[in-house]
Amino acid sequence: MRNNFEEAMYFRHACKLFDTTTPMKNEDLTFILEAGRLSPSSFGMEQWQFFVIRDKAMREAIQAVAWNQPQITTASELIAIGYKKNVRSTDGYIKSKFDKFHYPDALLEMYSQWVDPRSDEVLESWSAHQVYIACANMMTAAASIGIDSCPMEGFDRNAVEKIMGIDTDTYGIVLLVPFGYRVNEQPPLHRSELSELVTYL
Repeated sequence: MRNNFEEAMYFRHACKLFDTTTPMKNEDLTFILEAGRLSPSSFGMEQWQFFVIRDKAMREAIQAVAWNQPQITTASELIAIGYKKNVRSTDGYIKSKFDKFHYPDALLEMYSQWVDPRSDEVLESWSAHQVYIACANMMTAAASIGIDSCPMEGFDRNAVEKIMGIDTDTYGIVLLVPFGYRVNEQPPLHRSELSELVTYL
């Protein structure tokens, strides 16, 4: 298993151009989405929503507000990952999570003490950061079955949300992640040595 994971990590790269003639299988998309669903999140609140964008006109409109990057329209699947904005203990979504999983009252009290006093801006940032955990797992899962991806922050967020027509009182889009199969060979992997990145204290 260790070798398989390492192979996936070396296989994954930010693919800039996808093969438009090779579609992904639905079961592979489900596998990738499951990797996101099963990801850890703070307090187990799963502050993410996965929007699978298949409408061609919508993708073209998004590409226009994403620096015309070709990944948007050449990928087999495009997933916009949103974060939930309403995460105080009194919000319906959070209350449903605590009810669903029968969390103890002590955890709810801890959650409310930590979360509720914070500003909307701080809580949105907290939720948005959880999305990156799910995204990383989804990309590695994709790589493990030979599917390429590219995490993208280079887009006009407000414009994308408007094009998608989502409820912006509930969700904010933080990442666009195309998935599919590469056209070009993978470029050399450039990473720092472990000795440069790790400090033992």
